[in-house]
Amino acid sequence: MSKKLKIVQTPATEMPAEVTQFAQNSVDQAQAAFDKASDLAHSNMQYVDAVAGAFKARAADIQLKAMEIAQTNMNSAFTYMRMAFAVKDPTEFLTLNQEFTRDQLAAYSRQASELTELSLRLAQETVKPAQESMLKSFGDLGKALAA
Repeated sequence: MSKKLKIVQTPATEMPAEVTQFAQNSVDQAQAAFDKASDLAHSNMQYVDAVAGAFKARAADIQLKAMEIAQTNMNSAFTYMRMAFAVKDPTEFLTLNQEFTRDQLAAYSRQASELTELSLRLAQETVKPAQESMLKSFGDLGKALAA
């Protein structure tokens, strides 16, 4: 037993003007919201580029400083070893060792301060564009949602 569906055709009716206008307004609002979101995304990419540029520059500074520190410390060690091989008695060796240790500790302290300063600069310069981006994004998003 098969059943046939009976299709009932109703006369075509025109959509009311209010419905058509509402649909058009909805599409326009969606397009405007998309355009604002797209502009916001493009703006954020500029901030990401700024963050990446700042990070790259400061990271290069830290790398160069680390290489400079390593070179300085190795030169100090070589100088110390040359002087240590030239000592004549244990007292002279102990004095040389104390001076080297004192000088190296002072150098390490100074080098740590330099690296800390560069690291802080990296953090500040990297975070600043991100903070500005977030503040602008949330401000723009709030305006877009309010509209």
